[in-house]
Amino acid sequence: MTPYAQMLLAYVRPEAQGVYAYEYERYAKDSAVALVLTIFFGIIGGESYYIGDWKRGVWMTIAMFSGIGMFISVPLWIARCFTIQGECESYNDYVAWLIACRYVSQTNAVQPPQPAPPSGKRPVIGGLPMVTRA
Repeated sequence: MTPYAQMLLAYVRPEAQGVYAYEYERYAKDSAVALVLTIFFGIIGGESYYIGDWKRGVWMTIAMFSGIGMFISVPLWIARCFTIQGECESYNDYVAWLIACRYVSQTNAVQPPQPAPPSGKRPVIGGLPMVTRA
């Protein structure tokens, strides 16, 4: 659990903290898995599928197999080897905020601070776009 996700526990109702921790572990992405996917399958966008950015993964796969991949996919692959762990942590922080908003205490008038969404996309949790009370 990231430090930001642990900080959000202060906003969650005491009876819902176990559910919050379970849901966070269920939907959070492992940065080590993301790094391994980037190293081995990053040239065709494998880590993008894991993070949930399937459009980027499809474009990188098409670019690699169409022949222009040497100019597009290879530089992106090299850059992503260094940035994927930060992107994964940003994704996990945003997921933690979305889950915490489900279980925020009604007596607590202060909402948890919202992190920036990862890459402009919203994570899909439970098959449906996450609904938040903001």
